[in-house]
Amino acid sequence: MTTAASSDRAPARGRPGRPPTGARERILAACIEVLKEEGYAGLTVAKVAARAGANKALVAYHFGSKQGVVSAAARELGETITADVLRGVEGARTVHDIVTGTIDAVWGLLERDERLPRAYFDLNAVSVVDDEVRGALRQIKGRWREVLGELFREAGVPAARTGAATVLVIAAVEGFCLEWIERGDTAELNAAREFFADSVVNALSGT
Repeated sequence: MTTAASSDRAPARGRPGRPPTGARERILAACIEVLKEEGYAGLTVAKVAARAGANKALVAYHFGSKQGVVSAAARELGETITADVLRGVEGARTVHDIVTGTIDAVWGLLERDERLPRAYFDLNAVSVVDDEVRGALRQIKGRWREVLGELFREAGVPAARTGAATVLVIAAVEGFCLEWIERGDTAELNAAREFFADSVVNALSGT
């Protein structure tokens, strides 16, 4: 027999401690925002949890520790930058197109949100002493090398030179980013972009 009390009973709740749907994504997004605003030095699990509208236990449930959530954020930041670079070099057929497409893509990222590359370089510094972050960034850079190397080969660059060309472009792009962060988008920096692209073309063409 059904009683009034039992018919009015609230629906059963989920199991205690079960994380809400989307909590991991909210925490990760919150970690990235804290990184962009305060850097690694200013990031704490408490700040990430507060921004995500969660508690520290939930951060630990999904990521285990500060290092865990930071390494996940490093992967997310790297994937965002990689996606921009891939769009920038899509359809590139010449060495010049590959180099300028890569640089232009990073320029667009800097113009959209300069804090993103700042956070990336902050994490690069952290990676010197943090194995998890170093591993995450190594994966991302490995992907860049793979894509650029394949594009250089398709553009006719000898296989023996694609590795060096890829390292050169990645190192130069990172240097350009640091120059932008320090001094802004100056005329000298834009001239250096063009000079670099021409220099790579000349070096790889053997002139």
